[in-house]
Amino acid sequence: MRMPAPAAPIARPTSRRASARAAQLATAAAASGALVALALVRVMHDDELAIDRRVQRIGRTRFGAAPRAWLRGRRRSRARLAFDAIGTLSSDWATTIAGIAAGLAVARRHGLARALPVAVAVPATNLAHGAVKYSLREPRPIVAHLTGKHTPSFPSGHAARGAAAAGVLAHVASREGLVPLAVGLPIAAAVALVSGAQRVWIERHWATDAVGGFALGAAVAAGVARLYDALGEA
Repeated sequence: MRMPAPAAPIARPTSRRASARAAQLATAAAASGALVALALVRVMHDDELAIDRRVQRIGRTRFGAAPRAWLRGRRRSRARLAFDAIGTLSSDWATTIAGIAAGLAVARRHGLARALPVAVAVPATNLAHGAVKYSLREPRPIVAHLTGKHTPSFPSGHAARGAAAAGVLAHVASREGLVPLAVGLPIAAAVALVSGAQRVWIERHWATDAVGGFALGAAVAAGVARLYDALGEA
């Protein structure tokens, strides 16, 4: 009697799920590390950083003296109006409403448990942002003080909310088959970058404030994406 051949070992290639998990965890770790590193650099320097002053000078030279025109009450240019309109996408109310709307849509499909991290992504970002900001209490540019903005500067709340909200929405949209991730992520990155750049251009924030905000928002978005996927796998 012929004995059956032994079964070949089952190949276990890295699945998409495992790859996504690794990417999310790596993003959260890298973004958190970048935020901590920037915070340490800011705290160790009593004055504004040379890179922040250089970016400010470049903005005034190449993109117009928007802050001076603003202080003098001049009519805003079309570019400034467009920039401000895009900047409102990262405002507190806009990002909160977007997160709640996305959470409600997820709740209808998958239940409340999976929708909760999506809905609280922006409030969580605001809590983390406030904790960092009022722990470090870094000063804002002089134009911000002249226009009535006296709260601490680092990190930028607009950049943090923009990155967190846009990142979470892009991830959820891709998982629900609405938008490919290769399309959603570049759009999310563009929204976050414009949100932070707008705050730097009108000199409400330093450039490192915006970068710190991007890092904070990316860490929150990656964490929420990991939790969203984990709840779907359960």
